[in-house]
Amino acid sequence: MLNTTTGALQSGLRTVKRDWSENDTRPASSSQLLVNQKDVSATAVIGDVSAKAKRMLAIQAALDEMNCTPVLKDSVVANTVAARAVQVYNSSDRSTSSSSVFSTKTESAKADASHRSKRPSDAESENIAKKKRVLPTSFTDSLPVQANNPPSSRVSSNNPSTMTVMNVTRRERSDKKAAEKPAAVFLSKEQVRILELVQLGHSIFYTGSAGTGKSVLLREIIKTLRKRYVSAPDAVAITASTGIAACNIGGVTVHSFSGIGLGVESVDQLTTKIRKNKKAMGRWLRTKVLIIDEVSMVDGDLFDKLSRIGSNLRKKPQPFGGIQVIVTGDFFQLPPVMKGGNPKFAFEADLWGDTIKQHTYNLTKVFRQKDEEFVDMLNEMRFGRLSTKSVSRFRSLTREIHYDDGLFATELFPRREDVDRANGTRMQHLAKEEQLFRAMDGGSITDPKQREKMLANFMAPSALLLKVDAQVMLIKNMDETLVNGSIGRVMRFMDPTQAKDEGVYPPGEDREKQKKPKSGQMWPVVAFPVQGGYVKEVMIVPETFKVELPNGEVQVSRTQIPLILAWAMSIHKSQGQTLERVKVDLGKVFEKGQAYVALSRATSLQGLQVLNFDASKVNAHPKVVEWSKTLQTIA
Repeated sequence: MLNTTTGALQSGLRTVKRDWSENDTRPASSSQLLVNQKDVSATAVIGDVSAKAKRMLAIQAALDEMNCTPVLKDSVVANTVAARAVQVYNSSDRSTSSSSVFSTKTESAKADASHRSKRPSDAESENIAKKKRVLPTSFTDSLPVQANNPPSSRVSSNNPSTMTVMNVTRRERSDKKAAEKPAAVFLSKEQVRILELVQLGHSIFYTGSAGTGKSVLLREIIKTLRKRYVSAPDAVAITASTGIAACNIGGVTVHSFSGIGLGVESVDQLTTKIRKNKKAMGRWLRTKVLIIDEVSMVDGDLFDKLSRIGSNLRKKPQPFGGIQVIVTGDFFQLPPVMKGGNPKFAFEADLWGDTIKQHTYNLTKVFRQKDEEFVDMLNEMRFGRLSTKSVSRFRSLTREIHYDDGLFATELFPRREDVDRANGTRMQHLAKEEQLFRAMDGGSITDPKQREKMLANFMAPSALLLKVDAQVMLIKNMDETLVNGSIGRVMRFMDPTQAKDEGVYPPGEDREKQKKPKSGQMWPVVAFPVQGGYVKEVMIVPETFKVELPNGEVQVSRTQIPLILAWAMSIHKSQGQTLERVKVDLGKVFEKGQAYVALSRATSLQGLQVLNFDASKVNAHPKVVEWSKTLQTIA
């Protein structure tokens, strides 16, 4: 984000900025204990240990009982715990006035002695205000520092079969709410400019190669628009070309939003059809901003139909009836499916130019891949023009990659049957404990065919068989370290009661209150590697996935544990994912853009294995290459 004061640019989408302003876990040294003079015992003991040391031990013992959690300065608990600490220190061998105030020594022994000599009498103490005491620096320096450690567990062995994991500490678990506060995102200069144009009300198209933060920017745009139209939540329609893409952004397909069904009829027929559908008609009239994601799979004819339907229904001559349209996607990736095999892209639509005008931008800053060599190779592949050096480098990636944490590279296939076969073979080799998890489906749509088609777009399966040691992928964000795409391994199955005792309950206080899984039901405990060489063990409980219209109507929903088997997955479902370990057999790729989509899921060459690399399979559509020359960049 551009700093308007200094002009400095802050960027880096994966940078986390935490706001601790609402965090109530202050260091112990800043916590002030209030002592009610009437509650303090009047006895003390003189031993071999110094008085100051005894006081420190007493305070530390009291704080240990609180798990080192500071208390609010006006809390009744503060008085009680402080009084208890004084009672530990003041044994029966020495007596003073029952209203004596517990006090720590200052740095000067003389000042401390003077302070004790001036303690108030019983009569005076009733009128003296409560005193605040701050723990000495010497004591706070010796406090445990475990609360500053990452909220995860250190792996004690590289052998997966003997891997042991330390559970998260109680103090860390008590700070769930603060730890899971959504991280702020720093946008690059070009992303900030696009967001500004959206806020100014312009219709816009933006694109970029894989890993340039298109999805991150879209989430920021959605968040910004929802804040603007907070009093009219259905003013922002979030759609995508496919069900999977729609689920990823919390929206619906453009077909569902518009009410056109398959959309094969003429514009006039579709307009009449929608006017008879009160819900669809209402959506068109109330929408102020229409977002279309993964536009590469929207053909030009459909784009024109939607624009003219909007004009007809809203009785305004402008494209889409004057609705602000925000379009994003990468035309170099999977193209629209059309009869005859010759795609007509959205940018070829008659009304594309009138809708978007000159606001077409190309993002250039890559965040997913940090290796410049890999970025250059992917850009060459995107345009279908690989250099001899890049071809040689891709062919060198046939080597086996060995990992010592028990996880394997995710293998990407163009067909779903290949994915099922690969995952099924791996599962058969596991002679371990297993559990079958069946989804619970719901929603307002009652037509069986339409319902099944929409449910098939969810990443979560209707039935999921898991075994101990199965490799799985998380398909929903849980906190800053466990996100959609995190790969882990099933360690065991556990009852929720056991999970709480062992510290592997799902993170998040709100999540814990909402789920409340039934006692006796066994859920998978998954070990996820996280940054810093740690492994985080978490029990995974069901989540609800849904297709929701702007007015809040849930068309279909599925409640299932947010995991899928992850030894293999389809290239189509991997679109938009970031994978640290990827294996691709390009000999099975059959469609333009598939090779680029598959290879660009990887974050580095070190984590990428490529089999049967064939340069002839790397190609881009000539029309896309030519059109891309018209895109603007933001300096």
